[in-house]
Amino acid sequence: MLTQEEVDSVIDTINDRAIEIRSLIVTIGSIIALLMPAVEIVGLIDFTPYGEGDNEWIIDDDWEMEGDFTCGDGSVIEYSLVDDGYKNCRDGTDEPDEPIISPPTNNNTTVIIEPLYGCTDSYALNYNETAEEDDGSCDYEEEPEETYGCTDEMANNYDPYADYDDDSCEYDEPVEDNCGAIMYDAYILDYNGTNLTITWDADISCEEQTYNLTVVWTVYDNSTGNFTSQNEETYETQGSAWDYVNITLANVTQGVYDIHSTFILGGKYTRGTDWYAIGVGQ
Repeated sequence: MLTQEEVDSVIDTINDRAIEIRSLIVTIGSIIALLMPAVEIVGLIDFTPYGEGDNEWIIDDDWEMEGDFTCGDGSVIEYSLVDDGYKNCRDGTDEPDEPIISPPTNNNTTVIIEPLYGCTDSYALNYNETAEEDDGSCDYEEEPEETYGCTDEMANNYDPYADYDDDSCEYDEPVEDNCGAIMYDAYILDYNGTNLTITWDADISCEEQTYNLTVVWTVYDNSTGNFTSQNEETYETQGSAWDYVNITLANVTQGVYDIHSTFILGGKYTRGTDWYAIGVGQ
């Protein structure tokens, strides 16, 4: 164990060392205080609190004629170093034009603010209500294409979906007043219990022209007079051409019928055949 004399000696030694360390700290602190402005000016270390020289911009109004400017931290910007009226107290640099810079944060960093790009046209399909600047990306609904065709309902090739007429309408050739259709031959070709097939050959009194001829066949129940079946056939024929045509009439059950045919030629209607009391399937 240490004697009381040895303990007292150790305590005295510790106190002496503490006094020496405190004196050293005071000396180093004084040196740092003297060096702070110079270190900041050359940009090595930033000891200056924010707002006192940190990014403090000097403008024209801050300058006196032929005079220097003293920044908030006590540093001096010499008048002879200024060529455009703008200097930064922190490092003496010129004020930049771009980009737009937000105020410094507490850790002396800056944030570059970029605008949000997108379509700013409210009439576009991809309108972006949060966009600040248009980037040319707007899309619009395409207008339907205009259609052309025959718009005359009386024409053979009438197009109900055409928007504009393109002069393509086709019409039947006009029929002479003395030109008509004549039933040369006609008879029942076949019957299967429900369907009645008729064949015929019709002539045109105008030998030199070819026309579209429509023949309409109609069947009536002889016992009741009620309409039973009707069908029509349109074909091209000329003069006395031998061109037999067939047509099938449905829903004709066994019985007695009146059967009629009607010609349509050039918009005119004429009688073809009139068969009365024809027994079908009997």
